[in-house]
Amino acid sequence: MLGQIALIIRYILYPLAGALTALGFVSFDEATGTLTVYLNDLAVVLAGLVIYAATVIWSRVAKKKGGAT
Repeated sequence: MLGQIALIIRYILYPLAGALTALGFVSFDEATGTLTVYLNDLAVVLAGLVIYAATVIWSRVAKKKGGAT
């Protein structure tokens, strides 16, 4: 049962992490030739990457406990 729950949680978190990391956090102004990094958006993207990493770690924990993910 643990493996099935772990798999369901991972499948729920994957689209969430993907949506968060797909947000644009850098823009280029052609007139001035500068890149602008939006720190708030960067924080959201990093949160998405943390969620993705957590799903990988969760998978390893579930496999060690005998689950199949």
